[in-house]
Amino acid sequence: MSERVTEAERERLELLIEELGESIQAATKVLRFGYESRHPKRPEGETNRESLERELGDVRVAVVIMLGGRDLNEGRMAKHAMKKMETVRPFLIHQEPW
Repeated sequence: MSERVTEAERERLELLIEELGESIQAATKVLRFGYESRHPKRPEGETNRESLERELGDVRVAVVIMLGGRDLNEGRMAKHAMKKMETVRPFLIHQEPW
């Protein structure tokens, strides 16, 4: 039987899930309206690009908090990230080589 998460772990996971959802919403707005579009009722507000950057920054903070809580292992995450860079490369046909 697996262990249940603690209240602190739950709180950190909830933060991550919330921030991931907000970043998905921001990315969807970029797809629908473009990076430089702004909300029509707030023409002086941030662009969709700025909104996506803000939301992804919030995701980064949630990950840092989870690392601090020892929910995640930074070394394993880095290893998986490097592997993903290699496996995704052949499928990104519109990207410049990196």
